[in-house]
Amino acid sequence: MDLRIATVEDSDHLAGLAVSFRNHLERTAPSDAQFQASIEYLLSAEDAAFYLAFEEGAAIGYVLQRYRFSMWAAGLEATIEDLFVSPDHRQGGVGRRLIAFALEQARAKGCATVCLDTNEHNAASTRIYTQLGFNAVSKRWNGRQIFFRLNL
Repeated sequence: MDLRIATVEDSDHLAGLAVSFRNHLERTAPSDAQFQASIEYLLSAEDAAFYLAFEEGAAIGYVLQRYRFSMWAAGLEATIEDLFVSPDHRQGGVGRRLIAFALEQARAKGCATVCLDTNEHNAASTRIYTQLGFNAVSKRWNGRQIFFRLNL
């Protein structure tokens, strides 16, 4: 398996994986065209990076990581926005290796922290994240972090 930072030339690979992710979640939106446009935008954005896993020339998984300055971290913070591994390649360490690669990239950029959110019922991703040292308990706030969202 090969891991690398995605480039604009990888937009079709990423769009295919994102559509597979959407379909896996049994959703109909965003559309294929919206994914393609969003991925092309993010590939050129300075605050985003995609990391891709390939096996025998086929894209089998990705991570989307975002970067921003945090006054609470007194430095750059990375947020793992997405992790997806094709169903045929799960349980083989691809997700763990992608997250480890994303952590390496965050360290190389000088990030003070890396954060993410996942569904509490997603046992596979929760296992990966906790084994890699992520924790839902905030020492800063002395309690569990809760992710809220408001659709506008």
